[in-house]
Amino acid sequence: MMKTNRNKYAILALIVAVTYGSIAAITPTSEQPKERNLKVLPKDISHDSLDHLMDYYKAALNVKCSYCHAHSEKNPKKMDMGSDANPIKDVTRKMILMTNEMNDKYIHSITHPSSDSTALQIVTCNTCHRGKAKPDAPAVGTR
Repeated sequence: MMKTNRNKYAILALIVAVTYGSIAAITPTSEQPKERNLKVLPKDISHDSLDHLMDYYKAALNVKCSYCHAHSEKNPKKMDMGSDANPIKDVTRKMILMTNEMNDKYIHSITHPSSDSTALQIVTCNTCHRGKAKPDAPAVGTR
């Protein structure tokens, strides 16, 4: 009788394990990658690189994520990073394109007299913003 109970428990344990494994396999987890809405940045950018870049943008403009990203409609306490509801996000995309164009077309072709010929000269968000969400316009007639 003892052996029969042991077999029943073993079969029951196996059924529970298979059932749990099946449910876990088909249930989406919060760890699955979220849909990304990348229109300007490379589609294959790693999660870590994207986070680092977003941290740079926040620092260069002295803003929080909510400056460009919209809050989730389902849960307003969370951000919906993929949403285009915040119009500032589109402005940001245009600024990224503008900065890339300046570097590719103009800055890249300028030879800089320097004792260090490997010095990298580029335009970044911080070049104009300098820790402000809206950069100061240069005074008329100044260089």
